[in-house]
Amino acid sequence: MAQHDYDCVVVGAGVEGSATGYHLTRTGHKTLLLEQFTLGHSKGSSHGQSRITRYTYRQIHYANMMPECFQTWERLGREVGTELYRNTGLLSVNGPPYQDFTLRSESLRVMGKPCELPTVGEICQRHPGFSFGPEHKAFVDPNGGVLRADSCLRALQTMFVKQGGVIKENEKVLEIIPGEHVVIVTSRGRYTAKSVVLTPGAWASKMLRPLGIDPPLKVTQIKVCYWPERQPGAFGNYPCFYYLSEKYETYGLPCDDHSGLVKVCNHHGDDLQGPDQQNQVQYSHQIETLKSFIREHVPGLMPEPSLVENCLYTSTPDKDIILDMHPDHPNIVIGCGFSGHGFKLAPAVGRILSELATGTTPSYDISPMSLKRFPNNGRLAAKV
Repeated sequence: MAQHDYDCVVVGAGVEGSATGYHLTRTGHKTLLLEQFTLGHSKGSSHGQSRITRYTYRQIHYANMMPECFQTWERLGREVGTELYRNTGLLSVNGPPYQDFTLRSESLRVMGKPCELPTVGEICQRHPGFSFGPEHKAFVDPNGGVLRADSCLRALQTMFVKQGGVIKENEKVLEIIPGEHVVIVTSRGRYTAKSVVLTPGAWASKMLRPLGIDPPLKVTQIKVCYWPERQPGAFGNYPCFYYLSEKYETYGLPCDDHSGLVKVCNHHGDDLQGPDQQNQVQYSHQIETLKSFIREHVPGLMPEPSLVENCLYTSTPDKDIILDMHPDHPNIVIGCGFSGHGFKLAPAVGRILSELATGTTPSYDISPMSLKRFPNNGRLAAKV
């Protein structure tokens, strides 16, 4: 049998790829993690100081993953000696027709997790920086909170290396050659592996099309905005929040690394032709929408952001992620289309991708995340 360099090569060292490498090395597999840019770069979806995490989910298949995610972030924090999660609670506020409110709050009940049901009047009395009219409904997931995103990513990579993994940054993958052993050709070398896991983020379409796979993926640029408090320190004990109505879909969270600022963003962004077309100009219609939202519902903040950053979402039409094997080459494993909600799921995603890469039955039902939901199993359409 031909020799191979690694049991598995993981392409893309964002949070999903790094979590996959963490699980692979934790179970004794010789693994290489490749990153086309410098580690922790700001060109993709895994950078930044913070992300919201929560138990509540509309889709029960993701809700089922969240207990492991909370447990893994806690264990990983102990392993590296850094606190990765801060419990603030998560406030969800909905306008009519309340479908999101019903599904999300019900998921907590199904999992046996606590769910608080304050009135919006009680919320605004407790947190006067918010303003919600009586047509709103709300619930609180008291276990929700903030993941220290940069620290989470570094922790996964630190433990990956400590467990025997190899990371190579600034090394771009040029070609994936399928076979009994997959060949990975890069800007610096050539590697063989029993399997490869592709977690290329916004570069997924560019990497998958030469392999005959082309699921419907849309890349959008999100403006990550930080808004100053009108009264310094007023939001220090506020929960994270998620707001949905026919007019807005926004979320917000406290900022440990930006004193006096609160991070509030739209969940929808500006469409891009691809990740290389990122627009670094700060103006966007998203910011105007957010200014309107702040004036209406978070009057405790100034309606002009002090800091604006960029983040990319790579989304599927149904907003379900893709975790699957290539339909023709089962030792090529694909993880992409995380649709703006992948960071919190990374510990479970990494486990699933590592299991697929090693021929192990996945720990979770991944049928909702299969390529089979797309025409021709996500294969590239034949040219006529």
